[in-house]
This record gives sequence, structure tokens and C-alpha cells, in this order.
Amino acid sequence: MANACLMIDNLAEGALVTASSQALTMPASKLLTPHPSQRWRSLTSADWFVSDKGAAVPGDTVMICGLTCSEDAQVRLRLSSIDASGIAGDILDTGMIANGVTPSFDVAYGAFVWLLSAPAAWRYTRFDISDPDASYVEAGCLTEGLSESFAYNFTGGDTVQHVDRSRISATSSGMTLVWDDNTFRRLSLSFNAVTSAQRYGLVERLDRVKGRKRNVLMITDPASDNLARDSIYGLVTDQTPVAFSNAFAVDGKPLFGKQLRIDERI
Repeated sequence: MANACLMIDNLAEGALVTASSQALTMPASKLLTPHPSQRWRSLTSADWFVSDKGAAVPGDTVMICGLTCSEDAQVRLRLSSIDASGIAGDILDTGMIANGVTPSFDVAYGAFVWLLSAPAAWRYTRFDISDPDASYVEAGCLTEGLSESFAYNFTGGDTVQHVDRSRISATSSGMTLVWDDNTFRRLSLSFNAVTSAQRYGLVERLDRVKGRKRNVLMITDPASDNLARDSIYGLVTDQTPVAFSNAFAVDGKPLFGKQLRIDERI
């Protein structure tokens, strides 16, 4: 298991997105909203979209969530610094990836996550999505940028849970009534050995800039055999304080403690 990593800044937020086709009320611009359930929908079962950030910017992480694909779906990611169509894929071309074949794509979690082995600069991000079992394809939020791994991982006993928002009520006759609602995941992680550099860098920026109001991407295990499952895109629900510690890192500087509680955005 690799140390958890956090991506704070989504470089796709200011991008221009175009698509091969789009439903009238579900345009490609939906890919830039903070809610994965506000989706772009194509008009055929095999379509694509391209985002243009306006300039080549370094990154190492790309995620598309809010996918509503069948088990037979395939996804291809291409990153380009020179080709506005994204076809060149001079930075990255994954080829068509089927559901469950690599750690990146799992339709059960509606997500595709790709981690580059080293940061690279690209301007254009292209996703091709094919689903032979549907008459259209859908995708929610596009996220891309630089992630940072914690120098020391979260502690044992930390939790992830599925939260079911359904309402349940018992009647006087003994029946149980259920009003179905959606489900999201909740992370509760404790980092008890945060270095001084990350306390005043990564953690400080998380609290000061993102707060409780802007999405972040937490990957609990970058070496996972299912990145879609182990990546949660959502909001920090509780801005916990930074704890001072009497312990010291190898470089002689103090360590700090930080709890992170993140609810998946739906």
C-alpha cells in the first residue's frame, strides 16, 4: 500500500470543453460543474470530449467521475501538448481500456482514474467513451492536476463508509416504509506525522484555499488494484485543527497532526 495522496487544485476548472455531440440539456460544459451527477450526455454510444486549458500546465493525475456505463464500456484517455483535437496523444495515450481490466476503470464506481509515473505538461485532455449496451454515454466531473503524497500515511483504524441517505420509517402496523435516496462514501483519516513542509504547504493550502466549499481528490492508495474504488472526489466536511506534536522528523523539524474528513460529492 502506497501513502495516500491529495490533489487540491483542479486545473480543468477554467478549461474550455467541446464534445463530438451533446444532448440539449446536458452539454459538455456540465463536465466542469462540481457535481458528478450533473452530466454531459452524448447522442450516440461512442463519443468523445476534449478540454483545453489554454496552455500546457504540469500535472500527474486525471479523473473522470459520474460515468454511467455498462460493464461492456471502454474508455480511452489521451493527453496532448500540441494537438487541439487531442488525437495525437503525445504526452499519453492509454488506448481503449475495458472495464475492470486495469486499476483505472470501474463502472461500479462510475470513475476512471489515471496516475502518470511522473509529472508532465499538457494542454489538451481527450476522453473517448464507448458503451455498446447504451444509446449514449454520460460523464460527470473532469479533474486533473498535480497530486502530492503524504510523507507519512494515515493511521490504522481509520475508516471509509457508505452513507445511505434513504429515509426509513416504521408504521403503527409494523411495516417499514423506505424512500430510496442516493449513497455516497465518507472518509475519516488521521495523519499523525505531518512534516513541517507539508503542514505549511499542502495542509495549509487545503484549509486556507479550499476550506469546506471546494472539491478535492483523495486517493487513499495510489498503488491500488482499483483506483476508481480508492479515489474519492468531494468536500472536506469538517475543518479540523492542526495538532502540534512533541515528535520530530528525521530532519529535526517538528511533526504535526491533521484529521481529514471527506464526503464524496454526488
